[in-house]
Amino acid sequence: MTALPALASRFALTPDQVAALDRYITLVLGWRRGRVTGLRSRDDAVETLVGDALALLDVVAGVDGVQGSGAGDGALERLRLLDLGSGGGAPGLPLAIAAPRLSVTLLDSVRKKCDFLTAAVDELGMADRVAVVCARSESFAAPGAQGREAFDLVTARAVGALAEVVELAAPALATGGRLLALKTGVALESERAAGDAAAGVCGLTPGAVVPLSASPLADSVCVAF
Repeated sequence: MTALPALASRFALTPDQVAALDRYITLVLGWRRGRVTGLRSRDDAVETLVGDALALLDVVAGVDGVQGSGAGDGALERLRLLDLGSGGGAPGLPLAIAAPRLSVTLLDSVRKKCDFLTAAVDELGMADRVAVVCARSESFAAPGAQGREAFDLVTARAVGALAEVVELAAPALATGGRLLALKTGVALESERAAGDAAAGVCGLTPGAVVPLSASPLADSVCVAF
């Protein structure tokens, strides 16, 4: 099992970031107002919710160098990320903790999950740059709506089949934006053709499939559009 100190070393996290991730894991496992994750052990939560999310940092950093918190990087502050079907907050919240220049919106349509996300964002003191929206993505990114073509990045993990993820994410992407979908390699083999077909209909171009070698989970990949 991969512990937070190992992740801290692997991803060059600060003590404050490690403390925030530790608090996040405590919150998601201890939430009593309705289940927001099927994970029960702390080790599994660290690996699945945090480690796998942080493995996206290299992919996200390749878009616009978002990791780090130095001054004078105004362009980085404008990178807007939508976490589609955020659920228990991954990968959006761990990415927000580890990459302070990201502006993150956590989107979910289930009220009990939105209540958790709102409480977690408040508890972590991140309300200044992490927003929670409780809505269906079809409404949030409908023509003329708040989320229409509003994001540089859309992340999605355990939301649905790749074609569905593409269809839901496309309307939220700004021109030049990218969808980063977390999948297992096995799932991608069966879903890629339909995902590429959906991308063609939605105006997206299939990009690279990046093995997430830094993830504690076996066979984790990121497929980009």
